[in-house]
Amino acid sequence: MSICFLNNKFIDIQEAKISPLDRGFLFGDAIYEVIIAVNKKPFELDAHLTRLKKNISSLKYSLSDQVDLEEIILEVISRNKFLKQVIYVQISRGTDTVRDHIPSNDLTPTIFVSSHELKTEFSTSSGEKAILLEDFRWRKSQIKATSLLANVIYRSKAKHQEVFETILFENGFITEGAVSNVFCCIDNKIVTPPLTENILPGVTRKVILEIIQDTSLECEETKISVDSFLLAKEIWVTNSTKGIIPIIELDGKKIGSGLPGEKYLQISKAFINKLSG
Repeated sequence: MSICFLNNKFIDIQEAKISPLDRGFLFGDAIYEVIIAVNKKPFELDAHLTRLKKNISSLKYSLSDQVDLEEIILEVISRNKFLKQVIYVQISRGTDTVRDHIPSNDLTPTIFVSSHELKTEFSTSSGEKAILLEDFRWRKSQIKATSLLANVIYRSKAKHQEVFETILFENGFITEGAVSNVFCCIDNKIVTPPLTENILPGVTRKVILEIIQDTSLECEETKISVDSFLLAKEIWVTNSTKGIIPIIELDGKKIGSGLPGEKYLQISKAFINKLSG
């Protein structure tokens, strides 16, 4: 049994139902967050809530000030038995009376929060493979919207080719992964693409940058050309449920030595310590 929250009720997820006229269902007019909890303690909850509220504001959802998202999330964590959890938060614009691209005024947002077991064992990885594809997503990927068909296509291609991730590029420059942010090491410097309208401000990305600042390693947020990326000595991808993962092979070609690099090993150890602390 998994307990979720849906529109003012905590219920078994098997009993959760929404209207087919919900705009999240019809148009993908919804935003989401994925938060992990370790020992039932949410990791970087404030950062996730800040991003969520920014997206609510940018899309002009009419969420009542009386709604305490933090309290709801903590209660869902409490009501579910797993010590390590993945918390999914989705907020749609709400349920309309008819299907129309233009929403009615003052809809009440649909709030859904669920939990399932987090099975990731955060430890130093031996490395994964990835492929490189052109980025054809919509140009507002900094909004964590649920309309993720392009990402589904990218992830399906990765699965078909038996690799971990699809890394994307636009106009000759790296953007991000299908479900991750991207770091690489070029000329002994750690670099990651700057936050633009087509790059999600990932919470794990933020944590990794904070960790790097506490080291003697050099880091820069700057545009990365595909040509430079292919010559990188190390490549990592980051997201909330997997942490930091080294990519040791891209499009069938070895990255660096073909093993996790020294900078990854240093940052990964610090990240695991932060997660467990």
